[in-house]
Amino acid sequence: MMQESQGPIIVKQEQTPEKLYLEVELQPDSDLEIQCNFLDQDGKIQSKKILKARGVHKPLLRLGSAPVKVAFLLALILYLVVRLVGIEDFPIYFFSDEAIQSVHAADLIRDQMVSPYGDFLPTFFMNGEQYNLSTSVYFQVLPVLLFGKQVWVTRGAAALLSLLAAVGVGLMIEKAFNRRWGWMAVLVLSLMPAWFLHSRTAFETAMAVSFYAVFVCCYALYRIKDPRYLYGAATFAALAFYSYNPMRLVVCLTLTGFFLSDLRFHWQHKLTFLKAIGLGLIFLLPFFRFWLDHPGESIRHLEILGSYWVQNIPIGEKIGNFAREYLHGLNPLYWYLPNQLDFERHLMKDNGHLWQPGFPFLLIGIAWCILNVRQSQARMLLILLLAAPSGAALVALGITRSLVMVIPITLLTIIGIMVVWDWLVERISSRRALPRHFSIWVGIGVFVVMVVFNINMLVDALRNGSTWFSNYGLYGMQYGAQQVFGSIEEELSIDPEKKFYLTSTWANGADVLARFFFDDPLPFEMGSIDGFINEYKPLDPEMVFVMLPNEMENMLASQKFTDIRMQKVLNYPNGEPGFYFVKVAYVENIEDLFAAEQAARRFLNNGEVMLIDGEVVAVEYSTLDMGEIQHIFDGDKTTLARTWEANPLRMIVRFSNPRLVEKILLRVGGEATLVEVEGWGSEQEEPFSLSMQVEEASDPRFIELVLSQSMKIEWVDVRVKNLNNEEPAHVHLWELQFYP
Repeated sequence: MMQESQGPIIVKQEQTPEKLYLEVELQPDSDLEIQCNFLDQDGKIQSKKILKARGVHKPLLRLGSAPVKVAFLLALILYLVVRLVGIEDFPIYFFSDEAIQSVHAADLIRDQMVSPYGDFLPTFFMNGEQYNLSTSVYFQVLPVLLFGKQVWVTRGAAALLSLLAAVGVGLMIEKAFNRRWGWMAVLVLSLMPAWFLHSRTAFETAMAVSFYAVFVCCYALYRIKDPRYLYGAATFAALAFYSYNPMRLVVCLTLTGFFLSDLRFHWQHKLTFLKAIGLGLIFLLPFFRFWLDHPGESIRHLEILGSYWVQNIPIGEKIGNFAREYLHGLNPLYWYLPNQLDFERHLMKDNGHLWQPGFPFLLIGIAWCILNVRQSQARMLLILLLAAPSGAALVALGITRSLVMVIPITLLTIIGIMVVWDWLVERISSRRALPRHFSIWVGIGVFVVMVVFNINMLVDALRNGSTWFSNYGLYGMQYGAQQVFGSIEEELSIDPEKKFYLTSTWANGADVLARFFFDDPLPFEMGSIDGFINEYKPLDPEMVFVMLPNEMENMLASQKFTDIRMQKVLNYPNGEPGFYFVKVAYVENIEDLFAAEQAARRFLNNGEVMLIDGEVVAVEYSTLDMGEIQHIFDGDKTTLARTWEANPLRMIVRFSNPRLVEKILLRVGGEATLVEVEGWGSEQEEPFSLSMQVEEASDPRFIELVLSQSMKIEWVDVRVKNLNNEEPAHVHLWELQFYP
């Protein structure tokens, strides 16, 4: 007895001004023809098209919504597990750029939301010498208020926020492309090595990427579902804009691309579009306030980073540098192969930044977007891909500056997988009927494999990540924050009167890390044993110095210490000594040793430099430990030189021919500074002298010394003294120029 054939059943129907989406359920091997009539503006038939379809067993992702929602939820749970398990142990460092978020948040709570500079609800916060923190600080306020400053709290809160990125890419696939592959997008994003590592930290770059993903998702929903989602897009674009400096250009270029790509659609919904623009302008008000209060800060930020945009080079060369860095950011070799460009602390050993098995699917996804560029969704993905490297290209390519690339790469990889899946289903079903549950089991198998990949990445990182790289110091992993401060805290809990002198040379911002683990005032001093090696200071024999192996070697080699008592050694993960806890005392004749060293310190070196007009002059100068003496005379305010130990920095400049001079210009650092100049004019009977003292400032600045009249000078003796520190001390100088 034959079963009666079931006719076509309309499962889903959606219509927009640009397309009609119709999902029809057919019996396997049955045929369907649909006649489409295209009408002109008067309602007359302009053209006809016949569409044919053959019934096949549905792929897994055409199942009902309940199983797909369960898969999406399970993928998000796995994503969080892979982020939160062992979050204190990997990455093995706890960096000052992570700690400072919570430190500033604690200060805000204490000071009732007023910054140290007197701003209520400040737009940006200082990190080192630059304003580059904003949203990430405010985000940490509630976690600090509830749980205090703890590593698992700071990192855990940031990891939870990164869930927005997973939800964003998942919903993009499900809503913008109308395919129920959201769970796979979540798992593929989770497998990206660069994202796995950085989403387990509290670096603000991961937060910016998460907000960016939701911004893009909201824009897609505005485009294909409900125009009111544009308000959400504007909100999350602003959050991404404020979260991380390199993201500003990425957001601006993305918005520009979206605007140009969908002009007609914006015009159709112009009221909503204009309201969203108004909302965006409101979000920019804090930025304008900061810009007015701190003019030139963006330029100074580029100067600190050494960007070519602020260097004294032709504009054509600057554009060429940008193009080179931008194209480097699109180079798949950088993204998919292990590299030595980034710091080891930003790498996962033997892995590229992106999921290597996804590369073929990425290429297919890009090809699909190009072939379907008339579709808004395809243009959207291409815009994301092209905008992603722009922020990093302003300075130099680096994974933290270009981490946003994981969003378009994840989406394009999923598009490529979908194209391959559809092709396979069509090829197989055209030859023979697929088993009824074939797609279900394939989907379950893919899900399980992706779960195994994710768990394996987590286990490998927790088990082996601590020994992937052996450079644990300042220019490597900067390992030791939790271990060193934890050990000091343990010792102080036993004996609160114990004295510690902790080295600060093993990490950037060690003072910030100290304030993260301890409340003010700190129950110990920070510095280096090198200070006691270079200069005589009263030494408490009961003081416990915490020093690095190289500092231990310097201390022993100096032969200035005796009665050396080892208290404890903290090893690096590879078993080598990392931090020594030591008590020491000076030798008996220590003051005579320092007097002899002071005389040697003031010895002047001989050399030649070229002034900005090409004149070569002889110069005697203090010994330097950073930069070159030429950097002071090159006319580039971004280059500098620093004395090794001498304070003041002294330079005697002898001109080959008497030089007409009316004013002398110097660019000095932010410390309180005294500049003294003595010189001899060829037509003068006595030497002249000039001096100027400036107070401490937050930025380097120019000092101008003006003679009473122009005179021809044969030589000048310039002394720049750091008033904040006694000798030995570092003195920084950027420029010394002579003008008629």
